[in-house]
Amino acid sequence: MSKLRPTKEGLLIPSSLLKGLTGPVSVRREGNVLFIESERRRTARRRAARMVRRLRQAAKESGASTPATIAREVAAVRRKRAGRR
Repeated sequence: MSKLRPTKEGLLIPSSLLKGLTGPVSVRREGNVLFIESERRRTARRRAARMVRRLRQAAKESGASTPATIAREVAAVRRKRAGRR
């Protein structure tokens, strides 16, 4: 398998590494990372991120317990159960 090669113009990516991607691809750079993904995967990733944002917002609006509150409750139950032994 060919390796990636840096050049003066950028990064040379061998076609063998992109062989599994079908149809159009999305290429984006974030920091020092280059993301190359199929449009289908990009759409699925965005949909999942949108769903997580909506779930977090709904939990926040409904007054759901914070992780700290949950940890306190778990610790209290464990202390109570430990006293029964």
